[in-house]
Formats: sequence, structure tokens, C-alpha cells
Amino acid sequence: MSKALTNPLQALVKRAAQTLPATTGKVAAQQERLDRRRGQIVILADVSGSMGAESGDGRRKIDVLREAVSAARGGARLVAFSSQPCDVDSIPEPEANTNLAAALDYVRASDPGVTLLISDGEPDNEAAALASARKFRGAIDVLYIGPESNTRAIAFMRKLAASAGGDLMVNDIATPAGVRLLTQRIAGFLPGPRA
Repeated sequence: MSKALTNPLQALVKRAAQTLPATTGKVAAQQERLDRRRGQIVILADVSGSMGAESGDGRRKIDVLREAVSAARGGARLVAFSSQPCDVDSIPEPEANTNLAAALDYVRASDPGVTLLISDGEPDNEAAALASARKFRGAIDVLYIGPESNTRAIAFMRKLAASAGGDLMVNDIATPAGVRLLTQRIAGFLPGPRA
């Protein structure tokens, strides 16, 4: 009698192991999440007109954001956007509207692993922004820095992050605590060693 006939179950298990994926379920989902985050890191900063408003410590929101990004940025690429996106060395002065869809398209062209969107959450065209986010290979994490009372903006930002495998954190910089925590929260989203 052959070994194959004496243990047909073993042969069946061996054939199945050759055709099934190595990981399934939660392990596969976590591996996909890690793979999605491989590549360049981009900070996408909202510098629309609303960022000129006062923060929780009396400074303008843009000044708080500028200081926090400068402290936490590390080697991440920095893209600022209002009506149009552009690569910058530091956060510029606020201007114009919030063309988030154009900013996401601009960043997506370089296929980043992680994009950290920092915004107070009022894009010009939510549908276009979501459509662009869904095309990302990499993850989009969102740090919402608008008022905690704006549940509509938070819901939109949550949907945007989820559409690209990212996470959302709310950090209202109109409060003193939000101002104090901003640098730490930005650094917490960025992978790798920090100073």
C-alpha cells in the first residue's frame, strides 16, 4: 500500500497549503495595512483663509501649525494647499479657499506611503476630495484641527481617512490644550524615529 493511500488527508492538506494564501483574516488585513504605508511620507497642510483665525493661545492658527509642523516634520515632504497645492519648506501665510481635491491629486501623483492631512475640515468640494482619496495606494491619516463642535466636518474627515485606509484624530486648536498637544499629535502620526 502506498503512503498516499495510507494518509489521503495529509495529501489533501498539502495540496491546499500550496494554493491558499499564507495569511488570512486579521493577519492579512494588518499586513495589507502595513504594506499600504510603505513609501514616502507627506504632510499635506491646509493654509486656507480660515487658518488666519485665532487659536486657543491667542496666536493665529497658521502660526501654531507652522511651529508644530516645523518641530515634528523630520524628513517628511511638506505640501501646503489652499486654492492650489505646492511643495514648501515651511508653512506659508493663509490665503483663498480649500481645494482639497486638487491637493490630494497633486500628492497622489508621487505615490506616497503615508499622507498626513492637517486641516480644519471645510473643503470646497467634498465629493471630489473623497473620489481622489479613494484612488490612493498609500494611507491618508487625518489630523482635524477645527472645532470639536463641527460634527459635520469631523464626519467628512473620518470618511476621507477611512476611504484610504487611514486614521482620524481630532485636535481642536481653538483650545489651549489643543495648541499644546499639536506637535505631539503630528509626531505621533509620522512613522520612524523622532527627536
